[in-house]
Amino acid sequence: MLRVAICEDVLSELQKQTQIIQSIMARLSKNVKFFCFRSGEELLMETDTTGNMDIVFLDVEMLGISGIETARILRERDSRVILIFVSCHNQYCKEMIEVQPYAFIDKPVSEEKLEKILKRVFETHLNSDDSYCFSYNKRQYNIPLNQIRFFQSDKRIVQINAVQLDMPELEYLFYGKLEEVERNLRKANVKFLRIRKSLLVNTRFIKEYSADRVVLDNGREVEISKNYRNHVRQHYISMLKGRRWE
Repeated sequence: MLRVAICEDVLSELQKQTQIIQSIMARLSKNVKFFCFRSGEELLMETDTTGNMDIVFLDVEMLGISGIETARILRERDSRVILIFVSCHNQYCKEMIEVQPYAFIDKPVSEEKLEKILKRVFETHLNSDDSYCFSYNKRQYNIPLNQIRFFQSDKRIVQINAVQLDMPELEYLFYGKLEEVERNLRKANVKFLRIRKSLLVNTRFIKEYSADRVVLDNGREVEISKNYRNHVRQHYISMLKGRRWE
């Protein structure tokens, strides 16, 4: 699971950025834990306690420790962290370059521009090599999660439906329970959504949402069980949240 921090001392701007970033991450099918902070001190304290972040969005000018100084400390602790400055001030260009940021975004934040930047981040720096490992008939398999369309269970048999470029759909079977699969996927960077008791779908392959069903990229319509409709609805809402700030 990716750890993403948003650090902004103006509450309304923090809320706006958080909703936009949540919306983008949902559309990109990323499994993310978000951390929101009103100061650099709070952010640094959190990393001291729970560990480094994968991506950090930082305001440049904040009360207390500045965004640039916060970034400098984060960079000293973790050379791989993706730092993205979000600010209406550009007079700190030299100082920002010294901490090796990935990008600088002007306020007000453009969702379209930010989505392009995050897509590039995942393509070049955080391209997930997560995979699902299992065995069947004495053979070991290791399938990339971003190629798996869904997991479907029938009693003690779990079916994997996978997609590879320029190849027909692939299917794999193994013995197990979908609940165990779901638990194993919670720490992955790829987002899977429970649609039915017997179906766990990679959200990147969901092309349409409605109140009681989803449509996958291959045209298959799947009814959402009543027990999971609120969960699916919340995911869909998170995809749209940033749009209201446009």
